[in-house]
Amino acid sequence: MGVVAGALYGVLGVALVAAGLWLRDREAMDAVPLYDADAAADPAALARVLGLSLSVFGLLTLAFGALETFDWTSSAVVGAYAVAVLGVAFATARKSRQYE
Repeated sequence: MGVVAGALYGVLGVALVAAGLWLRDREAMDAVPLYDADAAADPAALARVLGLSLSVFGLLTLAFGALETFDWTSSAVVGAYAVAVLGVAFATARKSRQYE
């Protein structure tokens, strides 16, 4: 079961990293759903911040998927993954607030 879950986490992680790099390189928020272009102060900076955040989240997911593949996950690993993801989310919210 760990291989299947690890593969799914791997696919999700690769998709998140690819989306983050695409958003960061494009430096535009036009393709992002629910984005209000009139309310943004600096769309290019916001795209860079969100792209970096997605990439970091994707790398964390890839690492977790690798651990899951080999059944090395414990409650401490799952907790650390959750704390890391929440940390990225809070840092992104804090940093992106100045560009919205």
